[in-house]
Amino acid sequence: MSRIEAKKICLIRTSALGDTVHALGLVNGLRKGYPNAHLTWVLQTLPYDMVKHQKNVDQFIPFNRNGNLKDWLNLFKRLREESYDLVILPQVSAKVSLITLCIKSKNKLGFDFKRSKELHWLVTNQRIPAAPAGHVQDQFFEFLDFLGIEDYPIKWNFTFTKEEKKWQQSFFDHLKRPVIGFVIASSSKEKDWDFEKFAQVIDYSDQKLDLQPMLIGGPSQLEKDYADEICGRCHTTPVIALEKPIRTTLLQIGGSRLIVSPDTGPLHMAVSLNVPTIGLYGYSNPRRCGPYRKYHDLLIDEYNDPGEENMPITRKTKPGRMARISAEEVIEKIEFGLKAYPI
Repeated sequence: MSRIEAKKICLIRTSALGDTVHALGLVNGLRKGYPNAHLTWVLQTLPYDMVKHQKNVDQFIPFNRNGNLKDWLNLFKRLREESYDLVILPQVSAKVSLITLCIKSKNKLGFDFKRSKELHWLVTNQRIPAAPAGHVQDQFFEFLDFLGIEDYPIKWNFTFTKEEKKWQQSFFDHLKRPVIGFVIASSSKEKDWDFEKFAQVIDYSDQKLDLQPMLIGGPSQLEKDYADEICGRCHTTPVIALEKPIRTTLLQIGGSRLIVSPDTGPLHMAVSLNVPTIGLYGYSNPRRCGPYRKYHDLLIDEYNDPGEENMPITRKTKPGRMARISAEEVIEKIEFGLKAYPI
């Protein structure tokens, strides 16, 4: 534990929607420990759109990682115009290391040597101590512990405008029935679930539980193809919620009765919004990247075999295990979730 006095703080967590949720938890904890500090967050444009209305951040510096050389030079120029008392780096990547080199600060706080890769060790001069592998969210909170911040809130507090809340109300009023959202794709095909099983659960939700199914995802061609494959196997017609800003995705997730999702960013968004979430895990370890401290009674874990629940947590993945999850298991969790988490 090492308290660093700081009036200006810069957080660098640039990408990945799930980790942006985790970083938001860190931000709220930082505000508890540094109530009067000016907090800047450097991040990419998509995660910026997700958190841009958060009141605990005084300044955002968004950038496009796929920008041209001029865009990157403009970013570096802007970063050099200011100096900070503390820079926090809960991300290990070559681009983040490059960005960190351009920022003026006497205190650049990063991970311990074991977790340092891609020049992370060279661009930091303060480091949190080594710790056993745990949940990814806890790795973010390790920075708060190092800084001596006690009793910090474990919350995310996504903030929405009046106009957004009005849109959300209108959207769900139009659908007439409670909505069950299905997140259909992740960043890896090994994390994704079977189309036919999705269709079985969607039809059951519609016909037996009187829920309105909605397919949730982004605007990529892959997700459009996934949606076509699933809908082609359904007897009912789900609402398709793909081509839209990430803020709209947040609003649609936040207004849903339940969410069914593999290990991907929208799962963590749902958990942070207090939406009962059925996590589908087989490829990745839910003890490391599952729902954080919530909805474990809704979790389907085909990653850990019996007796492995207390084994040390690693980043090891297990290909092929998502196929072990049956439609019947998911239906059982949906029915349980409706009873365990009433409106």
